[in-house]
Amino acid sequence: MRIVPFLSCLFTFTVILFIACNKKGTVIDPCANTNYNITFSKTESIGTLNNGTISIMQPQGDTMQYQLNNGAFQSSWYFTNVAPGNYIVTVKNQKGCTDTVHLTILNYGPKFAAVKQLVVGYCGPCHLGGTVNGGMNFDTDASIVANKTRIKVRAVDGIPTFMPEAPNAPLSTVDKQKITDWINAGGTIQN
Repeated sequence: MRIVPFLSCLFTFTVILFIACNKKGTVIDPCANTNYNITFSKTESIGTLNNGTISIMQPQGDTMQYQLNNGAFQSSWYFTNVAPGNYIVTVKNQKGCTDTVHLTILNYGPKFAAVKQLVVGYCGPCHLGGTVNGGMNFDTDASIVANKTRIKVRAVDGIPTFMPEAPNAPLSTVDKQKITDWINAGGTIQN
């Protein structure tokens, strides 16, 4: 009975050498040059809640596993209840080959989160996705914060005209108040 495990180990060792070595006897790393070009989307955490999310868009598949920082690997590419902070997402295939991506979940204040939602919903065709209209682009949080006065003047005060322009519906009184409240609270992403 003791010989069987020995033979089994010897056979396994031989297979590993056959797969992991070339004719010269140098070790070949099956994971060399593993690069998945990991792409992701995320939502920021809002207020004091740990409600950020991370979605791995590529790679996905039945044989892939995903890890957030040093947590356990999971088959789901979706992480929920993510607190603000810096993270490393590791993607692993069935061979154990890994690649990582570093990302940050910000802590949005509830007022800024409401304004950002308005900007994405109403300003998108003219001021997002690399589009610059009237000298304004709101692709980054910093550009929204830096141009808060211009956003208020155009969307709330209507000077020289209300934005968004017709035929789009103007902002409601409630939506205008969201912008005003955010600016009055300080107009940062933390408000």
